[in-house]
Amino acid sequence: MPRKICGLGFDCASMMLQPGLLDCGECLNYKTCGSAIKLSPDEEIELIRMRLLERERIQETLRTTRREAAIMMLMARGCPNNAHSLGITTQMEAIAELVEQLREQLNNLEGHYVAPLGCEVHHYNVKRPSGVYGYNKLTASESIFEPSEKQQKVKVVHLSHDDDPRNTEARLGIERRNQLTRVRTLLATTVELLLEAANTLD
Repeated sequence: MPRKICGLGFDCASMMLQPGLLDCGECLNYKTCGSAIKLSPDEEIELIRMRLLERERIQETLRTTRREAAIMMLMARGCPNNAHSLGITTQMEAIAELVEQLREQLNNLEGHYVAPLGCEVHHYNVKRPSGVYGYNKLTASESIFEPSEKQQKVKVVHLSHDDDPRNTEARLGIERRNQLTRVRTLLATTVELLLEAANTLD
């Protein structure tokens, strides 16, 4: 004789709170589950379910559909996962931590010179009667710098010789700018990836 099985795939022993219930034919839902497979996924059916109330088995009626019953069965038997078990929440926490770390690093740049985009430091030689001297200047393609004497903005800031702090700090400012533009590019890519991740769940 063929073994009877639940038409909706439930674990009848769990539904009836009877650990020894091995034959689905003994389940109070057996006929309902068998006939339900002829219904559309969203037509309602009534299932009987047992629950414990102060150690006493109480019978209750549950109105559901085949679709809802399928979800209920899979949640009970299908080893359901979620964002946490798949490691997504851990990754999101790591992202939040890294964003905070990056914010602190950016705050640490306050008070340090960051050169504008398109500016570079150039070394040049000046001939004097006493010899040739090397100097440096911060240059831009447009007049964006504050003048030391003129009233209008200028394209060049003179930085003196190689060992002068003006030169070393300007060159560090170029490095900081390049680092920040790299960070900006990486963050733009990250935003695109996060948008893609969010749209994946739509």
